[in-house]
Formats: sequence, structure tokens, C-alpha cells
Amino acid sequence: MAAVFKTTSVVLSRAEQPAIVSRFLSTSKRFFLNPASSVTSSAAAGKDLRWLLCYARHGQVKLDVHQSEANAVKDCFTQAAWRLVCRSDRVCFSPILRNRHLSFDSLVCYTQTLVENGFQVAPHPELLDYLIQSSYYFFDRMPNVPDTQDEMTLLRLATRHGAVSQKDFQRVHQWVLWVVPSRGSVTTRMTWSAVLRRANDWHLRQQLVVEHAKANDNLAEAQQDWHFACGALPWRGYAISPLANDIDLWDEGQAMSCCLYRLRDLCQKAKEPSRFFSVKKNGRRYATLELVRDLPRAHMHGPDRIHGRWRLQDLRLSHNRQPSEELVKMLTDFGWHYNILSQRPGRAPTTARPY
Repeated sequence: MAAVFKTTSVVLSRAEQPAIVSRFLSTSKRFFLNPASSVTSSAAAGKDLRWLLCYARHGQVKLDVHQSEANAVKDCFTQAAWRLVCRSDRVCFSPILRNRHLSFDSLVCYTQTLVENGFQVAPHPELLDYLIQSSYYFFDRMPNVPDTQDEMTLLRLATRHGAVSQKDFQRVHQWVLWVVPSRGSVTTRMTWSAVLRRANDWHLRQQLVVEHAKANDNLAEAQQDWHFACGALPWRGYAISPLANDIDLWDEGQAMSCCLYRLRDLCQKAKEPSRFFSVKKNGRRYATLELVRDLPRAHMHGPDRIHGRWRLQDLRLSHNRQPSEELVKMLTDFGWHYNILSQRPGRAPTTARPY
């Protein structure tokens, strides 16, 4: 049967006609003179994407001058990535938008990586925020948006599972960083519950090893402590304590929710070793400090030219969060002070222990 379409005619009075025509022309003018309308309304699946235009302007993105601003921004993305942006809320990208070290290109890269790994909507921003924070190899290095296969797989598993806390996600991510690279990657055929169970089992085994070492602490093990040029001392309103052995690093890592324990080999290096310190404020752990000793260089002066120089290498708050500039300056000064202490008579280690 042929489809029947019913039309309805509307008859307007002479007085009504000018008003209707005026509203039509006004609407048409707004549409054609405001190219952002194609980004901020129905073309974007009902999403208001003015934030994207503002972010591109703020980042001084170079756009195609032969296109409208809105279409030029849209063309920065592939079709699949653009659909993901339109389907996702702005808050899903907020960890990128508010990080001054990331850029519009970071956003484009992140959305493209997501669609290449099967995402249609961006994952929860709390997970993205954690992965960006964990990408800081050192506090003064630039971060990255997640782009590795393991990171994408963890995001897929967590998103498919539903509500996943940042604490559980961090626990699994640390397990992947420490163990999985040597035994094969996680895959999307796994379930989040199974992966979390394996990560918890591994953390428990590590805890048992540390507890066993604590229970059997004796003089021979105590002699394995790394050499420090000072003990615990106050520093401008903070208390700084050396982390002298594996157990200290484990306890600090557990308290600060970071992967400090896996860096313990850096303390045993013969050249350019690291030394870690717990920075406390009002009796509570506040930050973790790493000093590293540079090898002697021709441009150094005085004892530095003979022994090398200790300096600040890294500084983190809990969950690998970045420190304030004020704290960085304060503990950079501590690094210089520690370097002076290390060169005083009687502070040098024995030849059996690299300094």
C-alpha cells in the first residue's frame, strides 16, 4: 500500500506574515553567521561543544583559514574520533583540559587512540586523571595521555565492568607495570574481576615477603642498609628521614600509594645512585624525595669535581601528584645542603659500598 502523507496548510493574516518572516530571517542569519552552530547543537548529537572551540582558541591551534572555525576544528579529528567527542561529556576530557603541560594535540591523540581500541564514548575522567599523573617519569618531565596497549586494555576492562575505584585501578596498573611485561600482556578477553584478583594476590605476596623480612631482621640484614650522609633532620618546617632499605621503601610506597618499591635497585647502583627520603609535615608523611649523585664533571668545582654532586631528581606527593613550586625550591635547597654534608670528613662510605 502506498504511503499517504497528509499536509496541513496554515493561512496567516496580513498582520502575522511580517512577524513570521522576520523570525525566519533572524534564525537563518544566526545559523549562517555563527559557524559554531554546527558544533554546538544538533550536529553534535545534542552536545554543547563550545568548550572545544574555546580550548582550540586558548591553545592557539592553527586552523584552515579557508574553512569556518567550527569546521576547521572538526577536521582536526577523524570521523570516528569526532563521533566519540560528540557522544562524550566534557568532563571526560577535563584532566587534559586543565593540565597546562598538555595541549589540543594531546586531546586529538587521546580520542584517536580510544576509537582505535574500540571505544565509542570516553572512559571515566578519574581513570584518565590517574594515568596522566602516573605518566610523569620525573616531576619536571612532560606527561602523556594514555596510549599504550596495556593502558587501553585496562580502560576497556574497567569501563566494561562498570564502577571501578581509582584505588583498584591503580592497584591493577601497578601490577601490570611490575609483573605483566615479563609474563605477557593483559587482554580484553579477561574480566576486570579476574585481573583485580591476580593483582591483589601479587600485592599480598609482596607484603608477605616484606613482613617476613621484618620478622627476621638481624644484624646481617641491618648491614645492608644504604649509606646516607645524614640521619633524620628538620628542614624549614618539615622533617626529612632517610629511607635506608627495601622495607623502608615498601612502607613509604604503601603509605603514599606509589610504586617506590620497584625503584630499590637505583639505590644499589655503583654509578649515579639514588637516595630516597620521606618528607613529613606535622608528623604525617607529606612527600617522597629522591636525590641522585651525578658523576664528577670537568665543569664542576671544589669537592664536586672529585666526588660528584648530589641533586634533587624527583619529588612526589601521594598518588604521584605533583608538588608545588615552593616545595620544589625548598627541597632543591635541601639537595644542596645534603651535598655539602656528604663531603664532610667521616661522611664518606666504605669502599665496599658505592657512594
